[in-house]
Amino acid sequence: MRFHDYHLKGYTVLETGRTRTIVLDLLYDYPDVEKYTSRIEFRNVTCYSFKHTAGAIITEIEEVDLAVLVKEEATLLAQFEHYGLDHWRTDATQYLAKLKAEKFRAWRLESAVGFSGFVIGLEAKGTP
Repeated sequence: MRFHDYHLKGYTVLETGRTRTIVLDLLYDYPDVEKYTSRIEFRNVTCYSFKHTAGAIITEIEEVDLAVLVKEEATLLAQFEHYGLDHWRTDATQYLAKLKAEKFRAWRLESAVGFSGFVIGLEAKGTP
């Protein structure tokens, strides 16, 4: 899975019933070097948040500890609850317990140009 210094061309959220997949389309495009594309899919996504996606050059896509991410994002997740956040019942502690029981994982995404975010899902796969 290639991503470091790739430009985020765009992302797609695909929903089939209650199953959500997020696809990041990336392009390595710099003067005097061969262009490369990469695609990263996060499957069975239960929650995600992306900020400032325009012009992003990805620097990190890192799997992080689910408990740490939920603790750091508890305020934001509580706001999502008002929109029907899957698996949320009462608070962040209960939410984390449910996610752990169902084997969810977490990833943080960062860039050199303001983009940041996270994904909570069951799997991440990339091409090349």
